[in-house]
Amino acid sequence: MRTTLKIAAAAALALTMSAAIAEDLVALSAAAVKSSLVDLPKAFQEKTGKAVRFEYGTAGAMRDKAMQGSSFDVIIVTPSAMKELEAKSLVDPKSEQTLGTTSLGAGVAKAHAAPDIGTVASFKKTLLAASSIGIADPARGATTGIYLANLFEKLGLADQIKNKVKLFPDGQNAMEAAAHGEVEISLGQISEAAPVKDLGPITLLPDDVQLRTVYVAGIASKTPNAEGAAKLLETVKSAPIQKALQDNGFTTSR
Repeated sequence: MRTTLKIAAAAALALTMSAAIAEDLVALSAAAVKSSLVDLPKAFQEKTGKAVRFEYGTAGAMRDKAMQGSSFDVIIVTPSAMKELEAKSLVDPKSEQTLGTTSLGAGVAKAHAAPDIGTVASFKKTLLAASSIGIADPARGATTGIYLANLFEKLGLADQIKNKVKLFPDGQNAMEAAAHGEVEISLGQISEAAPVKDLGPITLLPDDVQLRTVYVAGIASKTPNAEGAAKLLETVKSAPIQKALQDNGFTTSR
């Protein structure tokens, strides 16, 4: 009887360990890198035999999700959001690595002429003349949305354009709205514009009002999958994923 119980206990333990090993990794990520990481789950599974499930949103939303106790193994956000997570001991500071840097641009439908925003004066003139302007929603924690809302105030445009600014869940949605004619012009990160079909060439904002955003990745301090999480970040550094980041408008260290 005791032997039978021992065998049953051992079998149960083996099943539990097997389930833990097979458990998918969870990665919380800013949507700005989404189009660059399309092939990452497959590459990671081929390398390790493990699966990874990505959850995307604004950097602020992903930070808040982690802060509120959601389980995760890896998180990709802005440096400021990462520092907040590290300060709460939610992310191991030693695991942090930079993915790349992206810039702000303006997008319009392919059929339209590229917007004239080469100087701050022409940027203001273009926004004042536009019938509608799309940006990511600041209230959702969108890095660009927060920056642009403050920029409009700084440039004295906020009151003049407030009735024609349309808010979207993230920058890619804003760019898709411009491509489909839902808004005349959208402002967002070029990494979020790159995968959008029917969008004309992206015009960068002038340096005086430009925002260059860095995205960093880190491993959860309490992940039960530390080895798998480390291998996921190794896979991000692989040549194909680095090329995907670059193709989508990121400047990387490689």
